[in-house]
Amino acid sequence: MTRTHPTIAEVARHAGVSPATVSRVLNGTARVSQEKVRAVLRAIEELGYTPSPLAQSLAKGRSYAVGILLPDFGSPFYGPILEAITLELEPTPFRPIAVPGHWSLVRELEALDFLKGHRVEAIVLLGTSLEASALEPLGVPILAFGQRLLGPRTWSLVLNNREAAYRATRYLLEKGHRHIAHISSHRGGMDVRERLLGYRKAMREMGLAPRVVYGNLQEDGGYEAARELLARFPDTTAIFAANDQTAIGARLYLFERGLAVPEDLSLVGFDDIPLAAYQVPPLTTVRQPAREVGRALAQALKDLLQGETPSLSPIPLQLVERGSVKEVRA
Repeated sequence: MTRTHPTIAEVARHAGVSPATVSRVLNGTARVSQEKVRAVLRAIEELGYTPSPLAQSLAKGRSYAVGILLPDFGSPFYGPILEAITLELEPTPFRPIAVPGHWSLVRELEALDFLKGHRVEAIVLLGTSLEASALEPLGVPILAFGQRLLGPRTWSLVLNNREAAYRATRYLLEKGHRHIAHISSHRGGMDVRERLLGYRKAMREMGLAPRVVYGNLQEDGGYEAARELLARFPDTTAIFAANDQTAIGARLYLFERGLAVPEDLSLVGFDDIPLAAYQVPPLTTVRQPAREVGRALAQALKDLLQGETPSLSPIPLQLVERGSVKEVRA
């Protein structure tokens, strides 16, 4: 098989210089005579040599790689965060290596090993279930979203999910609903648990018993959770789902049961993914500004990689009223 990519040694022979001189010209790490610079550049052009960015970065003692661990590439919530981080890094020399954890602690730990093997200079965690103890051996700065991690080189962007879920449940209560169920999940991290706590708090304040079932934070899990919910709590008048994907899956089950939203049963989600506004009817939900989150994480990441202390200010969550909730009278 013919090798088509010339090496530094071949460039050096062609130019009549040493390989070390070629490296100095490429990296600009030492003074080289103009005659030798011209000879090396002419040899590079004639041979079609392309330096390896990885080799160059390793020669400088840096990888210029940042790791991003997220639950799923197909997530309509985490996808825009990943895209925003990537776009913000484009003008810099740093590039992301994104790995999915597939909602599995074992897969997340495997992903950490993979990222460590690629000598990433920092890691961004999006909605994982990892503990700080699993991150300490990595020896790189950590940025976490959706969970609060404590450590000497760890920073977290934590939004007030509990308060937002409390306000979403209070909104249903103010609309006259008393039989309100919540679809939570054993998946996810602190943010999902905080939404459950916010729901429970609002229900307790009204002296009402919580109604909780569990899904998988995806559409199929919302569908099955709605089936279980109506079997256990047939008089439910409103559902508050832990995320929009769950709400969309529940909406399909209600449709198949002949139940209209919001005429027969009101529905509230969480995240405000793009599809939420295009449901029939449009979904009332709590907006998490995904792209704003991504930009905030990217700025903190750039600060870290430049040796500065990052600043992660809280981002407010907003209830977006659309057409999936109706007022009921006692």
